[in-house]
Amino acid sequence: MKSTTILAALPCASLLLLSFSQIVAAQTEDIPSAEAGALPTNNHGHGHSSRPPHHGDQKPNFLVFLTDDQDRRINSLDYQPLVQKYLRNQGTEFTNYFTTTAMCCPSRVSLWSGQFAHNHNVTDESPPHGSYTKFVSQKLDQNWLPTWLQQAGYSNNYIGKFINGVSPTLKQAPKGFDTAHWEPLVAPNIYTFYDPVFSINNGPLTSYKGLYQTDVISDKSVEILDTLAKNTSQPFLFVISPTAPHDEVWITGNGTLFTPPVPAKRHEHLFKDVKIPRHPNFNPKHNDKPSWVGTLPRLTESQVSALDDKYRARLQSLQATDELVERIIKRLEHNNQLDNTYIVYTTDNGYHLGTHRMYAGKQTAYEEDTNIPFIIRGPGVAKGKKSNAVATHTHFPATVLHLANLPVPDSLDAHSIPVLENKAVYGKDQPTEAFSVEFWSQAFMENTTARFDANTYKSVRLIGQGYNLLYTVWCTGEKEYYDLVEDPFQIKNIYKSTKPAFLNRLDALLNVLRTCKGPTCRDPWAVIHPAKPSSSSSSSSADKGHGHGKEHKNSVRSLKDALNKKFDKYYAELPKFAFKECLHYYNPTNEETAPRHTEL
Repeated sequence: MKSTTILAALPCASLLLLSFSQIVAAQTEDIPSAEAGALPTNNHGHGHSSRPPHHGDQKPNFLVFLTDDQDRRINSLDYQPLVQKYLRNQGTEFTNYFTTTAMCCPSRVSLWSGQFAHNHNVTDESPPHGSYTKFVSQKLDQNWLPTWLQQAGYSNNYIGKFINGVSPTLKQAPKGFDTAHWEPLVAPNIYTFYDPVFSINNGPLTSYKGLYQTDVISDKSVEILDTLAKNTSQPFLFVISPTAPHDEVWITGNGTLFTPPVPAKRHEHLFKDVKIPRHPNFNPKHNDKPSWVGTLPRLTESQVSALDDKYRARLQSLQATDELVERIIKRLEHNNQLDNTYIVYTTDNGYHLGTHRMYAGKQTAYEEDTNIPFIIRGPGVAKGKKSNAVATHTHFPATVLHLANLPVPDSLDAHSIPVLENKAVYGKDQPTEAFSVEFWSQAFMENTTARFDANTYKSVRLIGQGYNLLYTVWCTGEKEYYDLVEDPFQIKNIYKSTKPAFLNRLDALLNVLRTCKGPTCRDPWAVIHPAKPSSSSSSSSADKGHGHGKEHKNSVRSLKDALNKKFDKYYAELPKFAFKECLHYYNPTNEETAPRHTEL
């Protein structure tokens, strides 16, 4: 394979938005009607009416490149010229795409199940609360995207990292994947770049000692594609999941050891002068964060230097993935499959390096850990575009089903992503405005022995026309709130200086999203402000309960609508959410709400 010439990184164009604090300051009785920010009424989780291009009798194929712990916020995509050439330039990049639990196992299960972690309950990397063991024991593979596609005639194929815990004794393919092409990486060699071990089609383990993992995956992927191309009548899903740019992970007598990712030898010389972008939140002087993050001292010069080295190693390790993308797309074209294939490039979760004084890792609600790459190209997808539509891994199953013209279960926690719309989709065209970010496990810094217990939290994330917000309730009782329009790097926690009337709206929304299921996740405002069951002039008991009668019908479908001053008393009386203690697993009984002040 040849080395690549790296293109100079260019910063993404900033989206100009009106500051939300300006909107709050200008509250009046004349709040825009629901028309200004309505969620489409839909019983199928689609969120929009555009249909995929006509494929005749042939269903589209889906090919997914799924990397491991790849950042978006510190520019790794800009160092992948082939991803830019074949995906960014030939497809649409979704800049407001998120994981809702910044840890490999929970994130990957949400990607395939369409459920938030509080519903699928895989909340950690290892048993008893996470890993492939927990996934299998809960039979989560009986009703998820691969089984739905298989029932529609798809051949589903996988190579690379699945989720942590695929082991020599627990290596069988989950339901929905074809055992003819199920080749997961197997522990303890999932994260060893020059000694990968695969389980071959539910059969023997095969070691490739001395061969570079991504190159092995590339060779195997070409063989699988050539086999799939022989059956022109059967559509396929094919997932290609190298572990780059994840650290190498070694199980030792003294515990788990993390070491920087290893590039292919042909890429070791690259990026010698590159450093982590020094954004305002990189090792900041001021630290006002809650819980364990607020206790962190500034990183030392030697720690910063080590992080720069690690950043370079991550970029170097992604170059083989970059080459893999080109090779696979050219193979699709050679096999006459490219024009009928949707190709996705994404990762399981983001990664912080030195932000907010944190060393290296994930597991927080901050942008570096949750805002992740998502690019898609294929039939009907706009080329060379960026979309600000809000989406998460939980949206992915509905999206695939929609593009395949297949039924979308109403039980899914998220709408499909509007991948076929060549326009900005804030406001009334936006299927999703708010979602939850949630976590229950310890935090740890890779390459260190540091562990932090008080890392259980739930957040509400809101993005719409004029606002971009993060509100978090921690298990310690602390809270934080950021206006990312004015403070995109989440430097200043403005919770204490924000009007209680506004925070009451965020508390109400979080209280719905933290336990939502299906339709209530897709439209949480309908829970807080339910529509009247009929157009009768008399108020129903539900309306009397809210005290708003006819004026309440269909009047609140977005945060802007909810800010109408006439709802101030109503929101002030709604219960507030809190944790009882800092547990390392999801237990609904550990979550409580303070009672309403008065009976509504």
